[in-house]
Amino acid sequence: MALPLLFTLLLLTLTGITVSSARNASCTGCWPPSECDSGTCTNYCPGGGCNMTCSQSVKYCDQICTSGDCLSKCEAERCELVCTGGGCNMTCPPGVKECHLFCTAGGCDFNCDADSCKQDCAGGCENTDSATNATCTGCWPPSECNDGNCTQYCTGGGCNMACSQDVKYCDQVCTGGECNSKCDAEKCTLGCSGGGCDMTCPQSVNDCDQTCIGGGCNSTCDSEKCTLGCTGGECTMTCPTGVKQCHLICTGGGCHFKCDAEDCKLDCLGGACTRASSSASKMGVSAIFIFVFVLVVFA
Repeated sequence: MALPLLFTLLLLTLTGITVSSARNASCTGCWPPSECDSGTCTNYCPGGGCNMTCSQSVKYCDQICTSGDCLSKCEAERCELVCTGGGCNMTCPPGVKECHLFCTAGGCDFNCDADSCKQDCAGGCENTDSATNATCTGCWPPSECNDGNCTQYCTGGGCNMACSQDVKYCDQVCTGGECNSKCDAEKCTLGCSGGGCDMTCPQSVNDCDQTCIGGGCNSTCDSEKCTLGCTGGECTMTCPTGVKQCHLICTGGGCHFKCDAEDCKLDCLGGACTRASSSASKMGVSAIFIFVFVLVVFA
């Protein structure tokens, strides 16, 4: 009876199945694979629902979860979680150099305070603050970037991004549409291929540039230079007094342009665009008063 028992224990060890939980895992330099304390650790979880914890002494911590619902708590130098089943959770505290989450089915949660945080989430994910798919260098969370150069990739749509004045370059790429960018950086860009995006740039911004392929975007720009390229049409651009250059390029047509900048330029290649300004409204009101005055005097 001892031999079959020994064989069973050996089989459980090789397949990564412990008494407390079921998991298929390979871990080098540590045991059990759910708690890795040294070396390079890789956790393979085809059944889903696996938990992995790596301490600060670990150099590389990798978890591959094909059925989803896995949990990775990583304090290693470099952390990576590949979740093809969705619904995974990854946490990287301060002290981690690089933290990367791949979530192909969506529904993942990403809580990252590492030096470099990267999230590739095609199905839509959440971080500690908002729904976002992001890559952010020099800041976290990616939805609120406070220094360095920040880039947010949003394939699922509906992402929010805010960059403070300490940021040099703030870039949002939104393929799913319905994204919002509030940018106070030196230079701000928003590429919206899904349409329905909103971009706001205050006076402190030097360059505010939005490209809207899907149409239906809004740009409220108070910066020095404002540009909106709208290929899908039905976009709205507003530039108040104090802006030096305001340029709307509307190839899809049906755009609305309200400009009080020093230099206002509207290229409406698709036609049916509207143009207005506060000065024109004031002139219209003055003309009405003059007309009424003339009627009263000469009546």
